[in-house]
Amino acid sequence: MITKDFSLYSGERQTAKRIEDIRRDHALRYELAVDVVSKNLLQPRGKCLDVFCGNGYGTYILASALQDFFCVGMDGSLEAIKMAREFYSLENNIFEQKVFPFDIPENHFDFVVCYESLEHVKNHTELFTRIFRSLNKEGMAFISVPNQEIQPIEINPHEFHYRHYSFSEIESMIPPGHYIDRWYGQNVYRFTSQRRNTFELLSVKDMTLKERVQGQFNIYVIRKNDK
Repeated sequence: MITKDFSLYSGERQTAKRIEDIRRDHALRYELAVDVVSKNLLQPRGKCLDVFCGNGYGTYILASALQDFFCVGMDGSLEAIKMAREFYSLENNIFEQKVFPFDIPENHFDFVVCYESLEHVKNHTELFTRIFRSLNKEGMAFISVPNQEIQPIEINPHEFHYRHYSFSEIESMIPPGHYIDRWYGQNVYRFTSQRRNTFELLSVKDMTLKERVQGQFNIYVIRKNDK
């Protein structure tokens, strides 16, 4: 049984006070969202939600790059939210402390980011459902999860994870009227030949996101189908 520890230094969150000190694999996922949103959303301004934002670095990346968007960062750790407000606040972002299950306004956000979070939630299907309900008619969701096919949780048990996800499992969870627009794989650690994580970090160049190539972590861009 997983006991949730909402303290900042539980080991579940990034804790650096400067973007330059955030681990590069985490920042790359937010930079992907910036790139996709800037090229694909039609409206010049909008609203975004960063679910389980931790200490706020990702919300900061989104808000600083997409200055016509208003970004909300949300996390269960009050300590993390206090750090976010102190070090990662901008005129176009805000941070809120909420413990799941929480309500998310329906048909409200142009895009939602939920990185490395779904596996931390026992009732993961409820979180998945609420994220998609919150999207407006042209909305998109960015979801990243550990890939069960490459780092099976049976071999790599994690103190904060309830499960890992295969590609087909993510596909099966997507609600009607939505589809995977694109997806990427990312490798972060060195693994043994037995698929066991050594937790030794790869070089930054080896953490690059690769489109349509499965990685230790998969990142999905899921959109509403309005056709």
